[in-house]
Amino acid sequence: MSTKSHSTTELVDDDWVSKSERKRQAEDMQVVARALMKLSDNQRKKIPMSEDLQDAIILAIKIRNKHEGFRRQMQLIAKKLRDNDIDNIRKGMEEFDLRHKRSNVAALKLELIRDAMINKGDVAINSFIEQHPDADRQKIRQLVRQATKEAKLEKPAKSAKELFQYIRQLSPIKTADES
Repeated sequence: MSTKSHSTTELVDDDWVSKSERKRQAEDMQVVARALMKLSDNQRKKIPMSEDLQDAIILAIKIRNKHEGFRRQMQLIAKKLRDNDIDNIRKGMEEFDLRHKRSNVAALKLELIRDAMINKGDVAINSFIEQHPDADRQKIRQLVRQATKEAKLEKPAKSAKELFQYIRQLSPIKTADES
């Protein structure tokens, strides 16, 4: 009888990925696909991706209510995402997210300025006018008076909104509406 010699060294494929890891990657791609679906058409066009991927996303948005078809379409989008440069797509999405967060912070700063004017009165108004000499002091004071009166009477904050809009016009801080 001949004995065969078996080599104990096995060839290990460096590209081998476990089935569980492939599933995790596919789920990750579907998360990216869902995030892409939430973007507006203009935002999606700014993200670098292939035209067939954009078409697949648009179709998925249209068939969102068809459960099984939507599921298959999401799998197709995940597959197409693997073929595209996912890093550039993620960078584009992060840029939109970062821009949105910055605009929220900017709006919060403007609201704090408005609230300070309403609560502190002339001190806050003078401080704002020093920073923005082109501001109309009379208009600001009138809006602050009306906003204070509305707050006391528990009416809708129409003047406070107008004051916010006026401050936003004068301020170099950009909010989400202006981006």
